[in-house]
Amino acid sequence: MKRRHILAAGLAAPFLGAGRAHAAERLIGWISPESAETTAPFFNALKAGLIAALPAGGEPVRILERYNVNTPALAAAQVAELQQLGVRLIVTQGAAAVTAVAGKPTVPLVFGYSGDPVVAGIAQSMSRPGGNATGLSFMSIELSPKRIDLLRTAVPNCRKMALLSNARHAGEEKEIVACQSAVQPLGIDLTVYRAQNAGDIRTALTQALDSGTQAVVMLPSSGMVQQAPAAAADCIAHKVPLISGWAEIARAGALLTYGPNLQEAYRRLAVYVVRVLGGAAPATLPIEQPTVLELVINQKTAAALGLTLPPTLLAQADEIIE
Repeated sequence: MKRRHILAAGLAAPFLGAGRAHAAERLIGWISPESAETTAPFFNALKAGLIAALPAGGEPVRILERYNVNTPALAAAQVAELQQLGVRLIVTQGAAAVTAVAGKPTVPLVFGYSGDPVVAGIAQSMSRPGGNATGLSFMSIELSPKRIDLLRTAVPNCRKMALLSNARHAGEEKEIVACQSAVQPLGIDLTVYRAQNAGDIRTALTQALDSGTQAVVMLPSSGMVQQAPAAAADCIAHKVPLISGWAEIARAGALLTYGPNLQEAYRRLAVYVVRVLGGAAPATLPIEQPTVLELVINQKTAAALGLTLPPTLLAQADEIIE
């Protein structure tokens, strides 16, 4: 799927077809491993951020979009095509950050990535990436204890938890250790279920539910978001609460999520794009982590589970889904 959008400082410039770049126009690429529909909230947030961050009266920016780029070979082909079309930089979303870097772009790359970019091999360190790519990492390992605490507030008698993990998600082992450390002093039995790919997520969840777990903690990643509606439905059918880290998973039916506001993060990512377009070197731009966090509670799911959530918990919510 290919779509084109033009952005200016608050105004859209006249559309120019692919391959017909205007002298004053700057082209940038957008590569996502998912569909346009799935990533629309994040792409729209990026566009809004660009409109806010671009200097008034500056050159218009056109975004050349590429979706469902989910293999290294396809990423390399799309990187090559976008560079041939004259993009100044490439913005990548999700796992496409890793495959796009592997495509060895000669233009800078700005990413919004859910995993650990150092573990994934796309940066030397968070403070000094050292290569041709920088951006934001949505992994917030330090939030794991808070999520478990919120779950215990919602289900105080829970003594057996399942941790659902995407084994191929860079940095996942660090999150697992953080969760294990959080439950250890609480006397909670935490069993880890590792899915090797998106197709294995529901199989791993079925094993967890069949084991008699009383709650499921889903470590957030793009693969988990894709499976969230089905996973939430399975948990509700077993009367087992599901929690995670991103609002999209709560909106898909999880009991609650606590973590970064991804739309705000993509607005922030636009600042990185503007800085790189202005000449900043990705190698020296520190990789950021989101600072805007949100607690989202799904009351409809609570009712389906037969749970009455404490008013103190509801009072902390940034969003309540009725």
